[in-house]
Amino acid sequence: MGAAGVLLLAILTMLSLRCNPMIERNTVLGLVLVVEAEGLQPFGEGEPKSRVVVATPDSVEIRIFMPPPVPRPGDFIPLAAEHYRKGNTQYILDEEKWRVEGPQ
Repeated sequence: MGAAGVLLLAILTMLSLRCNPMIERNTVLGLVLVVEAEGLQPFGEGEPKSRVVVATPDSVEIRIFMPPPVPRPGDFIPLAAEHYRKGNTQYILDEEKWRVEGPQ
C-alpha cells in the first residue's frame, strides 16, 4: 500500500511540473535569521548540516539545511530562486556558491 502511495505522489509531482514549468532561475541573497540546529544528518548518512531560517528578498521565511560552514544570524547566503509559469517561486540553497564563497 505504501509503494502505491509513493508511486501516486511521484506521478502527481511529474504532472504538476509539466503543467507549471520553471521559466527562470536566478541567484539572490537570503538573510539568515536563526540557526535552529547544528550537526544534523537529515537524510541519514553524509556530512552534518545545519537547519536555518532564512528571509528571502520577497520577505518569505524558509527553513533550509546547509552544509558547513555554519552561518550565523545576520549572514547573507546565496539562494537559487526558481520562478514558475503560474507565478510561484521556490528557493533553494546554491550549494556550489556557498561552498566556494561562504557567508557574505
